[in-house]
Amino acid sequence: MQADDTTRLETTLADGRRLTLSLPPTDAGWAAEGIRGLRPVPPTHTGRGEEPPALPERPVLPLEIALLGLGA
Repeated sequence: MQADDTTRLETTLADGRRLTLSLPPTDAGWAAEGIRGLRPVPPTHTGRGEEPPALPERPVLPLEIALLGLGA
């Protein structure tokens, strides 16, 4: 991880992809340190989690679509 510039952070992920985080200049007090104010946070979980439910095999009614949107 490189942090020479206080507005830009570059790192290489485990799979070889490069990631760049840029912070625009600001007058906000909480961002006065730029990227030096950031700290590493361990992952809270790994993997994909549960698979979503399968879609119905027949055409659905508008009410059923609305219920799917509500998470019912």
